[in-house]
Amino acid sequence: MKKKKDWFKIKRYPHIGLPLDVRDRHKWIEPYITNPLKIANHRFLPFIHKSLTVRKFRKVYSEEDGKLDSNFVKEGKVLRKPDKKSRELFYASHLDSLVFSYYAHILSLAYEKKINEPAYNLSEVVNAYRSILVDPSKTDGPNKCNIDFANDAFEFIRSCQEPEFVVIAFDISSFFDNLNHKLLRDRWAEILGDFDGLKQGELPPDHFNVFKNITRFSHIDIVDIFEEFKDRIITRKIRRDGSYGPVKLKPVEKIKYLRNQNAIAFCYNKDFLKVKGKLIQPSKTKKLKDGRVVPRNFGIPQGSPISSILANIYLLKFDKVVNDFIRKKGLYRRYSDDIIVVCPESVKSDLEKLVYSEIEKVCLEIQPKKTQVFHFLREHDGRLKCGQEFDNEINWNKNLVYLGFEFDGEFSLLKSASLSGYYRKMKKYVRRAKHYSAKRYSTKNGELFKRRILKKFSYKGAKRTRKWIWNPSLSEFEKSDNYNYGNFLTYAFKAANYMKNNKIKGQIKRHWGILNKLIKS
Repeated sequence: MKKKKDWFKIKRYPHIGLPLDVRDRHKWIEPYITNPLKIANHRFLPFIHKSLTVRKFRKVYSEEDGKLDSNFVKEGKVLRKPDKKSRELFYASHLDSLVFSYYAHILSLAYEKKINEPAYNLSEVVNAYRSILVDPSKTDGPNKCNIDFANDAFEFIRSCQEPEFVVIAFDISSFFDNLNHKLLRDRWAEILGDFDGLKQGELPPDHFNVFKNITRFSHIDIVDIFEEFKDRIITRKIRRDGSYGPVKLKPVEKIKYLRNQNAIAFCYNKDFLKVKGKLIQPSKTKKLKDGRVVPRNFGIPQGSPISSILANIYLLKFDKVVNDFIRKKGLYRRYSDDIIVVCPESVKSDLEKLVYSEIEKVCLEIQPKKTQVFHFLREHDGRLKCGQEFDNEINWNKNLVYLGFEFDGEFSLLKSASLSGYYRKMKKYVRRAKHYSAKRYSTKNGELFKRRILKKFSYKGAKRTRKWIWNPSLSEFEKSDNYNYGNFLTYAFKAANYMKNNKIKGQIKRHWGILNKLIKS
């Protein structure tokens, strides 16, 4: 039988205080977390905040016809516009993380019961942060991933009998950062009340304490806490046989060296309490990007174990209204903040008005610039033709993009940006390897670690393999429970095997020649 997903997960990232030991789960950790009286009075530690910035280089297209902007084409070469995207991530302390995980588990059970009621019937609609079986008849079978969700949407479009219809892709702006706290509390109480038979409109004390600390939360910037304790970071080395060494206090020069130095915590709780006044950021106010300081009555931290289920609960009424409107005429699917709707062209205007009005009722906003309308036209030979709507015309050379895949009306493909990113990383990695192998202190005399490169970027590293760990007492390698999960091509091969009528293998067939050419050049 398939092992059920467990809410109890020990994390190993450095935080305030030592990590928990899985051996203490039944001794004191689980009895504490599952006791409502203790959680009602539990004192949560601040989150640690980290900004993750990703640089992207995008082609620039005209908003009028979707063609390449002539200002970014010089001497026949397409120039890309640099862009930065930041994600604000928050990490709870080890015990707090398990508290959030347990209450996320409770809310997930309540949410699943609710969306499976005939009045809602949203089990196939909401895809993100849920376990959905590929084959419902096999309770121990595999769960769906974004490959399956994209394939389901493309298959629905292929089978659509309308001669002409549209697919609209919406994107919710700053989803987690703008969830209204009052609405979230009401949805939380409603879901829990129907599940446990509690009084409607009220949260039990333990749930209210969790709600209070996931909404009006305090946090510490990772740079600030590192600077405060960088001369005495708590470390513990893992020996080759998998056992732990002694806990030591050790200076670490830079944040990026924390993992390399086996850091397990920034400080002990008692040391944090001495300096918390100058480290903690306020919990009742929030500073916006434009510098304004406003009351923190909206937004939850992205990265906590409970944030995903809260986001789904928050949009329960929105999902129901939109799905009720379209389910007899087309298809509605939501993957977190990405929404896709397939509908006849005759209801396009009414649908857009409904989505914009309903999202406004839950104090969120759809990004108009990121709303994309794709037209599908069935030609005389029965083939579907796909094109994107722009201000002046429909560009019939544009494919529908959804969950990392493209669809042209006939074939499914990997998203071109994902493929470009794979080759860009390949070139950067090989170039970097050549640079360091040519250094005069290198012992390899300019030779590359070719096996490592092939494992990371070729089909030779695409298979899922079990890790073998050296056992010094037996003087041999032993099988471990850990696996190498492959590379980008693992994902590509899986998509090629599962998606119907695709050209994915044709997109990646040149990778071996490109990689070897880079190595030899």
